Amino acid sequence: MLDIKQDRVADPGAVLFFGLVVLLAFAPLFRAGNRPLPLLVMELLALALLSWRFWSPLPDSQPLSRSQWIFLALLLLLPLAQLLSTPLEVWANLPGRAFYAEALGQVDDGSAGFDWRAISLIPTATESAWLALLPPLAVFLAAIHLPSPRLERLILVFLGIAVVEALLGLIQYGDGPDSVFRFGNNMMGQSASGTYANRNHLAGLLEMALPIGLALLAATVGHGRPPVHSSRSRRHRTFRQWLARFSVARINQAVLFAAVAIAVLLGLIFTRSRMGIGMAMLGILLCTLMFSHRLGGRNAYGLIGTISAVGVGLASLIGLAPVLSRFTLQDPLEDGRWKIFDATVQAIGEFFPLGSGPGTYQSVMQRFHPADLLGVTINHAHNDYLEWLLELGLAAAILLAIGLLFYVRQWGRVWKRGEWAQFRSVQAGAGIALLLMLLHSLVDFNLRIPANAVFTAFLAAIFFHRPPSDDERRRPSRRQEAASESKPPPVYAIPQENQSNPFAE
Repeated sequence: MLDIKQDRVADPGAVLFFGLVVLLAFAPLFRAGNRPLPLLVMELLALALLSWRFWSPLPDSQPLSRSQWIFLALLLLLPLAQLLSTPLEVWANLPGRAFYAEALGQVDDGSAGFDWRAISLIPTATESAWLALLPPLAVFLAAIHLPSPRLERLILVFLGIAVVEALLGLIQYGDGPDSVFRFGNNMMGQSASGTYANRNHLAGLLEMALPIGLALLAATVGHGRPPVHSSRSRRHRTFRQWLARFSVARINQAVLFAAVAIAVLLGLIFTRSRMGIGMAMLGILLCTLMFSHRLGGRNAYGLIGTISAVGVGLASLIGLAPVLSRFTLQDPLEDGRWKIFDATVQAIGEFFPLGSGPGTYQSVMQRFHPADLLGVTINHAHNDYLEWLLELGLAAAILLAIGLLFYVRQWGRVWKRGEWAQFRSVQAGAGIALLLMLLHSLVDFNLRIPANAVFTAFLAAIFFHRPPSDDERRRPSRRQEAASESKPPPVYAIPQENQSNPFAE
C-alpha cells in the first residue's frame, strides 16, 4: 500500500521573517526608496506582508492592545478623511481654501465640474502619501507579531544593513566626490551618503543602529554579571561564576558587537551631519547611563567610552577636520531651515485645524515661499512635526500626543520587566534609538524617507514587543534577596546506621 504523506504547510512565522528580511534589505537601495519605482516595490511587498500577517496568524504571538489598534486605525483613516468630498460652497469656507476657491472661480465657466471638492487641496498627492504609509505599517505589524527569537535574528539583519551602509559611506568619503561608489549622486560632496540621496538621512539610519549595537555589546559583556544593587557576598560569588562562564564564543560576540558599534560610529561621523553626530554623542551617553548597572557601575563608562575614543581616534586618522568645519565655519542660525520653519508656521496658521492634506506641502509652500530663498525648492519643512501640522492640522497634534504617551508608558514597562536578558537590553536600545530619531526630526525629514520610516517602524516593533514570559518573570525585591542570603543552609539528620566511622578499625 502506498504511503501518502500530507503536504507540509509553510511556517507562517518563517514566511513573515523572510518577507521582513527582503523588505528591510530592499528599503535603503535606490536612494532609500525616495523614487517612484522603488517606493512602488516597497508598497507591493508591504501589501504581501500585511496579507500574510492577517491570513496566517501565529499561535504564540502577542496581540496588540485595543488602544494600539485604535491608534493604528486613526493613523490610516485620518489621511483618508481628507479625501471626502464637500460642496464647493462649503469647501471654499474651510480654513485656507478661500485663495484657491477664488482661483477656481476664475477658470470655471460652469462646465468644469468643480461643484464638489475633496478636503485635501491635491487628492492625488494625498493618495500617494497614504500608500507610502503601508511599508512602515506592514513592518511594524509583521515584526511585532514574531516571537522574540526570530525578532533577535532580524535585529542582526538590521545591524548588517547599517554596517554595509557605513562602510560604503567610508569608501565614498575616501574616494572623493567623484567616486563611482556614489552611483551618480555627486550632490553631497566630500561626505558619506551610502545609497541615500542625502547624508543626513544616512546619519538617521546610523544613529538608530548605534544604540542597538551598544545594547547588544552590553548584554553580551554583562551576561551573568551580578547587579550592582546586590549584596557584596552575592556579588563576589556571582562575579566568579560570570568569569568562569565568559567563554571564547562570548568574547568573540563582544568583539563583533564592538566592531559593529565602531563601524557605525565612524560612518556616522563622516556623513558630516551636524545633527547626526550630535545624536550619536547623545546616544552613547544614554546607553552608558542605561547599561552601567549591567557592566558593574562605572565600568560601563570605561567600556563605552573606549568605543567612542577608538571611533573618534580612527576618524581623526582618516581626517576629521572637514567634518568639524561644518560646526566651526558655518553658523547653524544662518541655515535656511529657520526661514523655512517661519514660513511653515505661517502656513499652519492659515490651514489650521483641518490642514491642507497629506502630500501637499511642496505645492502649498509655493504660496508662502520666503523672498530671500528664491530659486530654492522647498519640498519639505526640515521638521517632520511642522510638516504634519500643516498637512493634517489638529489631527496630527492628537496623533503625536497619543504616540508620545504610548512611548513614555512603554518605557515604564521595559524598565520594570524582570531580569535584564538580551532582548530587554535590545528593547532599551531601541527606545533610545527612537528618541534620537524623534529629536533629529526637529531639524530634518528623516521620517519622510521611506527606508528610514521602515527602520523606525521596525525599532518601534522591537520596543513595544511583549515577550511571552513577561507575566511570568518578576524581579525579586532587595529585601527578599537579603532574606534568602541570610537564611542558614538546611540541616539534615543523619540516620543512626550511617553514623559509624568506617576508618575506626
